[in-house]
Amino acid sequence: MKISLLIPIINEEEGIKVIMPRVKKEWVDQILFVDGGSTDNSVQLCKDMGYEIFTQTEKGPSAAYREAMEKLTGDVIIDFSPDNNSIPEKIPELIDKMKSDNYDMVIVSRYLKGAKSEDDTFLSAIGNWFFTKSINLFHGGNYTDSLVMFRAYKKNLFYSFVYILRGSNI
Repeated sequence: MKISLLIPIINEEEGIKVIMPRVKKEWVDQILFVDGGSTDNSVQLCKDMGYEIFTQTEKGPSAAYREAMEKLTGDVIIDFSPDNNSIPEKIPELIDKMKSDNYDMVIVSRYLKGAKSEDDTFLSAIGNWFFTKSINLFHGGNYTDSLVMFRAYKKNLFYSFVYILRGSNI
């Protein structure tokens, strides 16, 4: 199982300096930064640190993922953010869970067992609670954080999702 770490960024220079030294390159097979139009030194910093980076051509987070998928070499993708919301030391645990239990997706929750999201506003906390409860109610899940970015998933799930969104005619 090959693992790709996908890191979309826009002006994350300070976060890259603080968080990325804690990410061990040997944990994964590929680390790919996707720049969404940074105006700070993020892109050059990534290059100086030896990371693979490309600038997306279309705007927005969905474009970043769409454009990145063809560049990712892993069977499993880990979405990660250097904004201090994703804990780098959880990456090996996330990988182990994907490998040992053969899940399609594993989510690192900001709310499980007393964890807390330091940057939540009242509105974002209520919104996350509402979406998470709705997903659990309508789909029989047991999620605690449906809106977190930090998750691992099999790459083929992305393509299945895109196929469903586009629809098909037979």
